[in-house]
Amino acid sequence: MSVSNLKYKEIMKKMRSEDEDERRYIANLLGEIKKEEGIKPLIHLLFDTSPAVQEAAADSLVKIGTKKVVREIIPLLRSEDASLRNIAVEILEGIGEKAIEPLSSLLQDKDHDIRKFACDILGNIGSSKAINSLIPLLNDQHINVACAAAEALGNIKNKKATQALIEALKGRKWLTYNAIEALGKIGDTRAIKPIAQFLFKDDPLISFASVKALGEIGDPEGAEYLLPLLGSDTFNKEVIKALAKIAKKNGKKKIFSFIKNKIKIDLLKKFLKDPDPEVRKSAIYLAGIIKDKKTVPLLIPLLSDNEQDIWEEVVKALLEINPELDYLTVELEEKIKQTLEIFLYDNDEKLRVAADRALRKLSRMAGEN
Repeated sequence: MSVSNLKYKEIMKKMRSEDEDERRYIANLLGEIKKEEGIKPLIHLLFDTSPAVQEAAADSLVKIGTKKVVREIIPLLRSEDASLRNIAVEILEGIGEKAIEPLSSLLQDKDHDIRKFACDILGNIGSSKAINSLIPLLNDQHINVACAAAEALGNIKNKKATQALIEALKGRKWLTYNAIEALGKIGDTRAIKPIAQFLFKDDPLISFASVKALGEIGDPEGAEYLLPLLGSDTFNKEVIKALAKIAKKNGKKKIFSFIKNKIKIDLLKKFLKDPDPEVRKSAIYLAGIIKDKKTVPLLIPLLSDNEQDIWEEVVKALLEINPELDYLTVELEEKIKQTLEIFLYDNDEKLRVAADRALRKLSRMAGEN
């Protein structure tokens, strides 16, 4: 049954069918037609008892995607039914920029829950057009709204919000936490020093957020503030992950001067055995930057790690430390060959060349034996 041979009145009739599949079909069909006359019937289907019908109706409303849809959906944010509110949120996020202006007007709503919903949706839409409307909400008297505004600005990831978020660091505890996270996502280097002042605060939650944010900003200046925390049992794992992120964003040579002689092999050994795979990967990556041959015996056992991305990272580090790979047993050579063959197709040209060179050498050695 096609749109062309199914009249609109018949569509409305079938919408009331007891057959769930037929109702779902109609919901999908209204999305294909994309006529505004279908908006109210589709909203009616959002209240259907079948989740499949509700989902089809929501998808069709997104396809129609006009401001009229937005106006009709916004009242559902006030519904007592949480699932219906969630559907409304998904529709508005799916429509995107056309929903920004109506949603921005909700930021002045008397109901703090509605203000928070609006912040959340605008943040997930991710358009910089919402920034000027969101910034004043950082001073909202309701802490959940202020935090939602900070989170939304972080999700938008536009540097226009940097200064306002730096000012928000001086405010309430939870707002400080969310502002730090947001600044990390935005990645503006102007935020490094203001964030760094929270590294040594009494509140570990704020300090953790600061370490992570400096890693996400990814500038070598942040590494200078992080290195003193390597001796901390509380933060050293997060610091290792942050330093690895900074290194990856800036290239090995640029970051080497910051970490040379500052990351001790004994400390690295501890991280290479950490149960957290992200900590292990970060430590492996940093071992490849330091290029100290003393780390080779520490890295070799990790070639037997259960996680493929761990031992692939190990091979990369070993290539950095000693491209000749002249310390391998026959068994390890076979495993490394498989990984090197994968690296031949990597986006990193330097890695491709190193892998090719190592494979050629291993092949020659095998021929000699």
